[in-house]
Amino acid sequence: MKNLKKYLVLAFALSAFALNAQDVTKEPGYVDFGDLTKFESSKGVTEVFLEEDLLSVVADLTAESDPALTELLKGLKLVKANVYKMDGYNAELDKKITEIDKKLTSANWKRIVKTKEEKETATVYIKFGANKKDIVGLAVMAIEEDGEAAFVNIVGRIDMKAIGKLGKNLNIPNLDKLKDEM
Repeated sequence: MKNLKKYLVLAFALSAFALNAQDVTKEPGYVDFGDLTKFESSKGVTEVFLEEDLLSVVADLTAESDPALTELLKGLKLVKANVYKMDGYNAELDKKITEIDKKLTSANWKRIVKTKEEKETATVYIKFGANKKDIVGLAVMAIEEDGEAAFVNIVGRIDMKAIGKLGKNLNIPNLDKLKDEM
């Protein structure tokens, strides 16, 4: 009977934790880029996946040295980036970006930047919250001529003025260029 009580307490604690854990995929600013695993055999792969709990720790670490970054991080729920280095331009990735573009624009994401040259493509999207003023999601997709491709999604309350700093500090390509584009 004594062990049964322990298990019941443990089960209750785990269920309470599960109820409190947020499913970030249900957030309006979340983007499902689909299956990118076929690109993981490229000559270089970088993945960044920081959820709210880790972002909170980073925010605490930067509180004294960079209050603006700390404030930005406290509003975020997810920073996700997949970066692939290919041997030159990859048309299959370009097709993937076109497919995702259609999905995002049909889901009321606002495309704020689109550049397309012969062997370079970059698109940036934002998602507004219910009040149509707050930005709750940012998505960046880019393929560069040298073969680097990036898929980035940031979920949460986003300050566009500070987003370049986030890209620089977390070493996420193309985010640092946003301030120049806007």
